[in-house]
Amino acid sequence: MIERYIHKSVTWFDVLNPTTEEIRQLIDEAKIPADFANDLTSMTPLTEVHATKQALKLTLDFPIVKRTDINHPHEIKFIATKKHLVTIRFEDIESIHRFSKEFEVLGILSKSKSLTGGVLCVSLLTFLYEAMQKKLDYLETRLHDIEEGIFTEHEKEMVFEISNLARRVIAFRQTIAPHHRLLEELPEKFALTFGKNTTKHIEGIVDSHHHLVARLTSVSRTLDDLRDTNMAILSTKQNEIMKILTIMAFITFPLTLFTSLFGMNTVTTPLVGQPGDFWLILSIMLVVSILFFAYFRYKKWM
Repeated sequence: MIERYIHKSVTWFDVLNPTTEEIRQLIDEAKIPADFANDLTSMTPLTEVHATKQALKLTLDFPIVKRTDINHPHEIKFIATKKHLVTIRFEDIESIHRFSKEFEVLGILSKSKSLTGGVLCVSLLTFLYEAMQKKLDYLETRLHDIEEGIFTEHEKEMVFEISNLARRVIAFRQTIAPHHRLLEELPEKFALTFGKNTTKHIEGIVDSHHHLVARLTSVSRTLDDLRDTNMAILSTKQNEIMKILTIMAFITFPLTLFTSLFGMNTVTTPLVGQPGDFWLILSIMLVVSILFFAYFRYKKWM
């Protein structure tokens, strides 16, 4: 499916799950170089940039945070010429929909003399990086929720929440890691297609990437700290439970042994058969229990 958005002399083709016939149509309309069209109908596991004097091609992955129906990043292929921008994707992407609604505003804000497919591509990339910043906002909100859960007696539930969030953070980091190499190559490639004086448009994207990586590193470190804190609290509580159980076992074992001895069917069992023998034996057991408790308190084991 091809959606066309036109502002003055620049046309944006937004393509979802293109067919071979649609790719042929794009090659004719947008004047796409033939060697750029060999992988446009399917996803590729590469983050790369290619450029000629006529066109620039980018393949980038973008992380998914909230959606659970997709287990791989969003892939978008960008092909920019002087008068065209082509974006090819294989799933619905909310950020692309929002950008299409703002396309006219973005076009008006750009000076008509300098507006090209390359400038529009940079505007879209900037928009997508801003969307990733918002995804990090969501992850930071989840961090806050986990912190609240840890300190409100929900440590066990937070083990799953921390693991789930860690999976998203790892996927986010793995997805944007290749962007660094591509952004290093992009100024030279961009200059080849659109001229050396146009590389200033890319500086904002590079800064956005650095800021994104810094925030992601902070989120990752905070998550590690929360995991350590949660495990420490769980371990402390488990140790307390084990200590109490050990103390109870240590107290009940001699008492059980004591009652077993007096329960033996012998003729010469002490105290048995004496007046008030039951209360006497019970008193001895109580005294022994109190002495054990006192000893544990003295040792600060309780």
